[in-house]
Amino acid sequence: MLQINISTQPIRLDYQIQNAKLNLQRTPPLLDIQTTPAIMEIQQPHGVLTIDGTPCRYSIGLKNNTDFSRDNAADGRQAVMEGIARVAEEGRRLTQIENKSNAIAEIASESGVSELPDVIWAHIDAPIIHYEASPVQFNPIAGRVNYNLKPGTVQGDYQRGSVNIQVIQYPSIEMSVVDVKV
Repeated sequence: MLQINISTQPIRLDYQIQNAKLNLQRTPPLLDIQTTPAIMEIQQPHGVLTIDGTPCRYSIGLKNNTDFSRDNAADGRQAVMEGIARVAEEGRRLTQIENKSNAIAEIASESGVSELPDVIWAHIDAPIIHYEASPVQFNPIAGRVNYNLKPGTVQGDYQRGSVNIQVIQYPSIEMSVVDVKV
């Protein structure tokens, strides 16, 4: 009987692989920020309060020198006029001879009697009060932001990969026929 022997030899390959490389060098970005804060300057000047007590003082008879002198002069003028009228009246009474009364005695007795002063309840005027507010003074000063940006950099070095293939053993097929006796 005939027998076929087949022997095969597979291919053998040698691979030399070099991986791809990527070397990156980077510089980070820098942001330099300087701020100046906003300022609000506010000033409130004092208001002006004016109190004029002249009406109050005048109500109780306390006056300044000018008004006191003027009022005194008016009162003196009135007293002089009243004195002239009284003296004229007394002179008229003395000239009335037909009147049988004693005019000198009557005039003397009348001049010794004075009227009692009356107590007078009077209103006291309020002082004049005036307030003038001063306006608020404000000075806003704006804040600032100064910045300096230095962008980052990226530098890359790329090396391509490679694959090198070598055949160490080529494939082969051997066939043979053998006569086998049984």
